[in-house]
Amino acid sequence: MGVLSQLLWSAQGVTGPDQKRATPSAGGLYPLHLQIVVQRVSGLEPGTYEYMADSHSLKLIGDRIPEDTMQEVGIGNQPWLKDAAIVIGVTAKLGYAVRHFQRQPPEGERGARYVYMETGALAQNVHLQSTALGVGCVLVAGFDDERVKETLRLPSNMEPTALLCIGQRRDV
Repeated sequence: MGVLSQLLWSAQGVTGPDQKRATPSAGGLYPLHLQIVVQRVSGLEPGTYEYMADSHSLKLIGDRIPEDTMQEVGIGNQPWLKDAAIVIGVTAKLGYAVRHFQRQPPEGERGARYVYMETGALAQNVHLQSTALGVGCVLVAGFDDERVKETLRLPSNMEPTALLCIGQRRDV
């Protein structure tokens, strides 16, 4: 579970008393949130969890998701969705960010742009940390948004922005 803990900290961990996080955020909004689908992690029951950045802890929010269901959220053949030990669902309060930056042209687009830039920074942090820990990481951006929302049990104000599949590296 230490690997998972380190990966989640690198994604959204609080870095000090000012509540800033490991991934930068435009305007300090921190609209990104993590839903973790655990399939195979020693010391942790399979299920769906929410990462609580403030306490660096996991909150169980749902039962195990069948591996076939995880693969079905992807567009095309993406076996890593099924094979991953964990899938980190990066989600965002997109509407919140859009409204916050509405005053700045181009109207409504800037907030969404920032959210996707933050998602990229978060994904990079997780990729770098995965490499340092010797585990594999694959970023999935080709997915069915509605199926991901349903599978990850996202509230209506949250949108999926990326899926990070973590598992054993396979050297070619």
